[in-house]
Formats: sequence, C-alpha cells, structure tokens
Amino acid sequence: MKLVCPSCGAVHSAEGWSNDTAARQCLIVVAELPAEVGKRALPYLAMFRPTGSKRGLTWEKALRLLHTLRQMVMDSHIQWDRLPARPNSATAWAQALEEIVQRPPARLPLTSHGYLKRIAYDAANDMDRAKEVRHNADERAGRLPEQTRPHVETPMAPPMSVEEMRAIRERNMGKRNVEQR
Repeated sequence: MKLVCPSCGAVHSAEGWSNDTAARQCLIVVAELPAEVGKRALPYLAMFRPTGSKRGLTWEKALRLLHTLRQMVMDSHIQWDRLPARPNSATAWAQALEEIVQRPPARLPLTSHGYLKRIAYDAANDMDRAKEVRHNADERAGRLPEQTRPHVETPMAPPMSVEEMRAIRERNMGKRNVEQR
C-alpha cells in the first residue's frame, strides 16, 4: 500500500513511514496537540516545504517545527513584539492556523513561526478584550460572584499630628547626615 503525504507530496509505503523514527515522532507530536490545533498542523507544515525543488519537507525539520509549535500552544501566555502578554489558548492557535492556511502569505516557504505567532497573538488579544468587556459589564450590573467583588478597605488610620511628622523628618535627616559622612 502506497501513501501520499498531503502536505509534501511524498509517496511511500505505510511500512516505510512507520519505520522512520522522525515520521513516527511527528505523528506523536500532532496527536499530543489539542484536537483543534492538531487537525490544522499538517496543512500548516506544508507552508515550510521548499519551493522549486523536487525535495519535500524533511521529517526532521517537520519534527523541529512541530516541537516548537507544541511549546507555543502549551505556554500559559503569548506575547508578541513587546506588547503585553495575553492568556494563551488552543482556540487562538487554531484560529491562527486556520487563517494562515486559508490565506497564506505571499512569500513562501515560511522560515519561522513568526507570522503564525503574530496572528495567534491578535486572536488571543481579541479574546482577552472580549472577556474583559464581559467582566466589566457583569461588574456594572452587579452579577459578579462574591469572591471576585472588590475588597472593601478598612478605615484609614487617623492623620498624623505636626509633631509626629517633624519627629519622623528629624530622624530621617539625622540618618542622611550620618550617611553623608
């Protein structure tokens, strides 16, 4: 039985692919990804395939790319270009993968995950913004659970007298004069 890779076009027998360690590891990494990301990972890898050559994407390079992708998906936060970090989610990565596969960049092959990361950051930023808007609306409407309501501060201490302020100032000035010697 001959199998054709939908991403790179390589033709090989099922036994040949199952004997290749890197190919097996690639499939394991794809299986470890969240389902919504895993089903979009192989079409995304096709964007790294060298153009104009008869060689396809090597399994070793695909494995490196998948390991990096898995790490980015599993991180707790995503950050892009000195912008504030946002909570990470598999949904943001799935949206980014879908967008990049549906509308690939003009310059292929890709050389890094930078373009994908920017799209995923934008998706995570939009999700975080929507969550904050919902939270603020719930807060204004008084629908927040008890544990998330703002803490009521304890009453402030009575103001200091002028004599207490002078005593503190003299102590501090005395320390400053000792340090300068």
